[in-house]
Amino acid sequence: MRKVLYLFFALCLFVVELGCGDQYRPVANPIVGQGGTPQTAHFAFVVNSNPAGNGGTVEIDVSGDTNLQIQPSGAGAVAEAFLAGNTGALFTANSLADSLSYFTTFQTFASVTTINLPIGSKPIALASTRPGSMYALNSSPNVNCPNTGSISIINTSALAAIGTDCVGPSPVSFAQLPNATKIYVANQGDNSISIFDPDAGAVTATITQAMGLGLNPVFVIASLDSNYVFVVNKGDGTNPGSLSIITTINDQVAQTIPLGVGPTFASIDSHLLRLYVVNTGGNSVTVFDLSTINLAANPGLTTLATVNVGSGPVGVTALPDGTRFYTANSVSNDVTVVSATSYSVLKTIPVGQDPVWITSEPTSTKVYTANAVGGSVSIIQTLNDSVVTNMPAPQQNSTCTESCALQQPSMILTF
Repeated sequence: MRKVLYLFFALCLFVVELGCGDQYRPVANPIVGQGGTPQTAHFAFVVNSNPAGNGGTVEIDVSGDTNLQIQPSGAGAVAEAFLAGNTGALFTANSLADSLSYFTTFQTFASVTTINLPIGSKPIALASTRPGSMYALNSSPNVNCPNTGSISIINTSALAAIGTDCVGPSPVSFAQLPNATKIYVANQGDNSISIFDPDAGAVTATITQAMGLGLNPVFVIASLDSNYVFVVNKGDGTNPGSLSIITTINDQVAQTIPLGVGPTFASIDSHLLRLYVVNTGGNSVTVFDLSTINLAANPGLTTLATVNVGSGPVGVTALPDGTRFYTANSVSNDVTVVSATSYSVLKTIPVGQDPVWITSEPTSTKVYTANAVGGSVSIIQTLNDSVVTNMPAPQQNSTCTESCALQQPSMILTF
């Protein structure tokens, strides 16, 4: 009955319009509501190494958990860094190609520029706090430095290497002070720290074990105020791990503090002013208070907690909102969620196989792990600390159509 009435009404309307000589055109008048403030978009960039050839960098939209683009990189892509103080461009270190890849992040599928380094360099890390420059840490000898590792200086306007200077043998990590001055390099080959002055273009000092440095330095991180550099020393199984504190005003080891077994990585929580150190061999995280550094005391850093986590932790990230921190556990293939106030373990989240990197994004809504062996990125929703998706890495062979081997995610940056 309702359909009959509707058809009758429509027929009458049609007849009326014909009688008037006009064609009926419905008009929609939009009701405009109060305007809102556009929200800032956030993104994650995942570097993938390809055992079968060139790697690729995946851009993920944080809000939609979608793969926006895959930018090509070189063979052995292992690390990445944004321009100093600017997320508008990204550099990737291609360790097997002796090169860097560069592309702008604000344009989808922008052209990629390749920056060649001296043959044999094997770049493994990138860092810079100095506008106009990017620094690549080269782990192997090259023509410029036939017996040691080196740092290559990239002019970010010309997109070219303008110099390569020698550091110690087998460097594994480096960091530039936030004030854009000195660079500190951990040399595993001779248990030393090289201090590189970009203005002088050379190493101006070297710190050794005889000067108080711990055994087997593997990671370097600078304090937010540029006054200190923290060196994570792995030890050797017999000698325990330690944290060396270098005062940057005189480049002296002020203290070396014992850590857990086999520490390998550290990160700084800028919100709570804390230093998190993962003890990979001891399956724990040591939390230090950076708000009151007192080198006249022993130890000069207050230990807030040592938290037992999963097996083989290799990375740690703190949420920017200061509520929790998360560890990537490479052996147990999971993530441990820890309260930043009580230091109690809140949850253990299974992720992909061999998570080697973990990071959070600025809004504290997502945490990402790079699962190297699993060939995926696990995206954790912090609302309920559960995995919302395991995003596959790019295929090793782009022409593969069935049972395709995947590339290996190695590092993730967000903004």
